[in-house]
Amino acid sequence: MPYEHTKKAPRWGAFFVSALSVLAVVPAQAQCPRLAGGFEARVAHVYDGDTLKLADGRRVRLIGVNTPEMGRDGTPDQPLAQVARRWLEQRVGTGPVYLVPGVEARDRYGRLLAHLYLPDGRLASEELLRQGLGHALAVGRNTRLLACLFAADARAMAEHQGVWASGFQSAGRVAVSGFAALSGRITRVTSTRSGVYLDLDDHLALLVPSELIEMRDLSWRKGDRIQVRGWVVDRQSGARSLRRGEQRWLLKVSHLRHLQSN
Repeated sequence: MPYEHTKKAPRWGAFFVSALSVLAVVPAQAQCPRLAGGFEARVAHVYDGDTLKLADGRRVRLIGVNTPEMGRDGTPDQPLAQVARRWLEQRVGTGPVYLVPGVEARDRYGRLLAHLYLPDGRLASEELLRQGLGHALAVGRNTRLLACLFAADARAMAEHQGVWASGFQSAGRVAVSGFAALSGRITRVTSTRSGVYLDLDDHLALLVPSELIEMRDLSWRKGDRIQVRGWVVDRQSGARSLRRGEQRWLLKVSHLRHLQSN
C-alpha cells in the first residue's frame, strides 16, 4: 500500500567520498589522475562532445559526461552541442590519445565506454565539465573518477559556465523527453516495490529504485526541494494512457550522485 514518508531528507553531499590513487603525472590544473591499464589510439572522427570513432573503427562513448545533443532527423542542435564537438575535435587532433576502458566496457549500443586522455595528458571528460560543456554523470559501475568529475561539474555550476548559465530547469516546465538537470518541490512521495516515486511540482515523477535506497538510510517529505539530473521519458509516447495519479513525465534516478537536496 503506498504511503508518504514524513522524515526530513538528509543532505547528500556528505555521503559521497571517493578514494583516488594518482597513477601518473597530469597537468597541474587537472584533478583526475591518469589511470593505468589503457591503450593508445588515434581518433578518426568526432560525432559530438562525448562520442567519437577510433581509426580502427571502434566507436567510443566518454565515461562521466553527457554533452548537449547534436540535431538529427530534422531536430536542431541543442545549445552548445557544436561548441562541445569542436572543442573535442580540436583537442584530440592528430596525435594519439590514451583510453582506459570502464569496468563496464560496453553500452547497449555496442560502444566502448572509456576514459579518454588527450595528447596533452588531460582527461577529456574533466575538461569538458570544467568549461560547462556537459553534465557530470554516474552510470553503472564506471565510478572510478566520480569525485573529481563531479568536482569539475560543481565548479562550472558555481561559475554559471556553459550548460549551467541558467542553472537547473524547473521540473514543472518539462515538456520534452531527453537529458535534463531539474529542480523542483516534492508534492507527493509514494513507496512501491520497485522504489520510491517523488512527484515534483505535480508535473514530473522521479523513481528512486529500491537498490539505490538500500545503499543509504534515505527518506523524503512533501515540501522539500531537490535537484536531479537524468533522462526524462514521456509515459504517453505511443498513445499510452496514464493511470490515475500518474505523472506524464518520468525520470529514473540511476545513481545517488544525481540527486541532492536544494
